[in-house]
Amino acid sequence: MSKIRPGTFVFVVKRDEISNFIIIGRIMAENDNKKYVVKGTFFRPVGLIERTKLGRAQGKPVEALNNPDPNNCVFLILDRVDTNVYNDLIDAKYDKIFPINENRYFVLDGWIKEGFSDIFSNFFNSSSQDEKIEARNVIIKKMNSLISPELKEHVYAVARSSRIL
Repeated sequence: MSKIRPGTFVFVVKRDEISNFIIIGRIMAENDNKKYVVKGTFFRPVGLIERTKLGRAQGKPVEALNNPDPNNCVFLILDRVDTNVYNDLIDAKYDKIFPINENRYFVLDGWIKEGFSDIFSNFFNSSSQDEKIEARNVIIKKMNSLISPELKEHVYAVARSSRIL
């Protein structure tokens, strides 16, 4: 694991009374007690949490919910997420901190800020074929409007592996 220090982009798993939630951001400062100030975005995978409670999620998505990391987090952001700005302390004694590269950060941040969680959720939760087609068209249109080639490539790969494309 590379050294966590100011300037490092991170993926943080924080636990609270509800579930794990994720923080993606950048270390802004550190103190002696392995506590770091992180500025970025947090999200809670509410769609996946609900599907798991209803018994509609199993396998890798449930594994990702129980043990999130930067490599399986796509399962967390494929469905609705609660999200907000994060600018607070994380504690390396209690929180799992994974250093990530800048591109990974901007792809995850872009996915959340562009609303792809809701867009994909609309596709997966469509009640008719017409709704599914419309949701697919929204995904394609939104994907084609992206400027970031890394984000576009990631969204395209997820849409393809999810059998949307």
